Amino acid sequence: MSEKILALLALTGLIVFLLPLVIMVPHVDLILFVTACVFLAVYDFWVELFVKKA
Repeated sequence: MSEKILALLALTGLIVFLLPLVIMVPHVDLILFVTACVFLAVYDFWVELFVKKA
């Protein structure tokens, strides 16, 4: 259970770290890149913690 909390804290930290970048430098390509990176991190978070392994 604690690994899920720590992973969620790390994911939140990544989003909070990248959010000022998107706000201060509002270029479309940068926003798309940061969004893709966050979606990849969320996908990895979901697969590692909630998908049952065979």
